[in-house]
Amino acid sequence: MKTLQVTFVNTFKQHYALLYLALFSVALLLVRIQVTQLMFYSFLVWNLFLAYLPLALSAIMMNSIKLIEQKIYFYPLLLVWLLLLPNAPYIITDFVHLKKGIGAIPIWYDVLLLASFAIGGVLAGLVSMKQVFNILSIKTNPLIAWFSIAAACFLSGFGVYLGRFLRYNSWDVLSKPITLLTDLLHNVANSTAFGMTLGFGCFLLLLFHLYYTSEK
Repeated sequence: MKTLQVTFVNTFKQHYALLYLALFSVALLLVRIQVTQLMFYSFLVWNLFLAYLPLALSAIMMNSIKLIEQKIYFYPLLLVWLLLLPNAPYIITDFVHLKKGIGAIPIWYDVLLLASFAIGGVLAGLVSMKQVFNILSIKTNPLIAWFSIAAACFLSGFGVYLGRFLRYNSWDVLSKPITLLTDLLHNVANSTAFGMTLGFGCFLLLLFHLYYTSEK
């Protein structure tokens, strides 16, 4: 398990860059609020916080040998991580709020604002996926780890659909299980659901492959 500890130390160094990117994003938002006196994009802070939660959970697992070695802890945490992971790519869909004329500020600024939040969320998701990949590679083997990450990517794509169009959150699995299950059955063959699952799933998997190979 020393390999996991070394990997954690290496990925922790990247957290500083993610923190700086988050601070930069929030700074852009604060400037916008100050200039326009509007709180229109304030929801981005909450969405970015949710996008960073999978990374926080995977980092905790990476730093605790007990949580990884004992199945009673590891698999429930892995399931929670999977439920939180769609929050990372979900923030990309906040571009639907991009409109001209919302406050006296040029649209390029709003593009930069949304892009900084979206990139921060996606990068946090990729780092988190890499940590989980390393854990699964050691607990099982790299092939199973790749299949697991691929499955997580496409499930995340479907999760983005649930969040953007059906307006469900990760915790609704516990708070609204019956309603969620009913909507899942009604929308599983929906063309939009299929398109977003396939599109975002492939997008995430390709980004992860690029990130993983560049790290190697």
